[in-house]
Amino acid sequence: MFTRFPYPLRRRWAGYLILLAMMLMALGLIGLPIPTSVAGIGYWGAAALLWSGLSKRNRTQAVILLLIGGGCLAASYGLGASISSTKLLSSNSNMLSMLVAVSFLSLVSRPSGQQQSLPSGARAVASTMGAVHLFGAIINLSAVFIIGDRLSKRNTLTREQSIVLVRSFTAAAFWSPFFGAMAITLGVVPLAKLSLLWLISMPLALLSMVLTYWQMHRQTDIEAAPISDFTGYPLHLGGIWLPSLLAAAVLIAHQGWPSLSILAVITVLAPLFTLLVLTITRRSLRSGIDQLITGRLPQMGNELVLFLAAGVLAYGLANILAITELVLPITEFGALEATLTYLATVLLSLLGIHPIVGIALAGSLLLPLDPDHTLLALVFLSAWAVGTSTGPLSGINLAFQGRYGVDSFRIMRWNLSYLAIMSILVVIGIWLLANLLGV
Repeated sequence: MFTRFPYPLRRRWAGYLILLAMMLMALGLIGLPIPTSVAGIGYWGAAALLWSGLSKRNRTQAVILLLIGGGCLAASYGLGASISSTKLLSSNSNMLSMLVAVSFLSLVSRPSGQQQSLPSGARAVASTMGAVHLFGAIINLSAVFIIGDRLSKRNTLTREQSIVLVRSFTAAAFWSPFFGAMAITLGVVPLAKLSLLWLISMPLALLSMVLTYWQMHRQTDIEAAPISDFTGYPLHLGGIWLPSLLAAAVLIAHQGWPSLSILAVITVLAPLFTLLVLTITRRSLRSGIDQLITGRLPQMGNELVLFLAAGVLAYGLANILAITELVLPITEFGALEATLTYLATVLLSLLGIHPIVGIALAGSLLLPLDPDHTLLALVFLSAWAVGTSTGPLSGINLAFQGRYGVDSFRIMRWNLSYLAIMSILVVIGIWLLANLLGV
């Protein structure tokens, strides 16, 4: 039906629908009586408009998730379970709204240094990691492309540049409240204590970059180039003010309004912060919003469809597990169970299954055990951070293959030693947090 309209027009309509859905969800989160299903209808409508422009891989994966989720719902209905149309329509709408809200930050946060000469050598490795990590933590994948395009020669990147960009970006999943990983995690475990979680996850993010820096110095791979040949991206102290300010604002707002979840705080705060900066700097609000509607928001089509499909899967799994009363052979969720969950989710990533699916499945199985939400959040964020850097079919690695011609399976091979060492560090972190929590 939609194919009768030109795709650029459908993209613009989808942009309006996504923006409207986010605004309705934000109003509902602060207490106005707006059903989440209304925002859900907007997101599903935008997904339908953008469907034909999505990559074949993402369409196939979404269809598989929808079929499995729909099959579980049909089976549970046949066994006597009720199905809520509201839950079905609003699947993952809160998480999507956070991602849409975060996209506003791209209007005011851009790595600087486009006209400067590029540094080289060991110091360039460190500055590049800092730039990618800090700006990627806020504006997500667009930061990687901004920096990657600046570094690329003839639309390709070296082995070392690819490793540094991929690892530094995915490490932000350990802690960034503006990352898709945090959105999906807080949707499953909304009671997670972010301040306590950061005591473990932030050091893990730092260790991941220290490990990468150390491995760049001690490379033995036949494809490796000397670190002195590394061309990187500059980072200045003035560039870290925005990431620091945003993270502090999220914590302060959450402490001031504890009834609002972290997810709700970010959904409300990110657009307001962006509009405030645009006003102070006397930049056009209308131009900025139009840039979102015609650019960034329609570009979220792949994320939009995947999150909606994963929501249907999670709802279907929860329904079928509830009606069949499936009981796991465990009665509690401690450090050992958390470790096994992390390892299983990472293994799924290596097999090409997106962490969203692993988190949805683990959440459906483990939430009946009443696990500590902070511990489970560390498991999910760590699995995302480590699994997506190595998984050959993760979004970041496929993006590198499509944009820079770097084979995703080669990226997996380059990162296997990183995955092994980081997994050891993550398991240590899991046991430390479990001890702090007394579980």
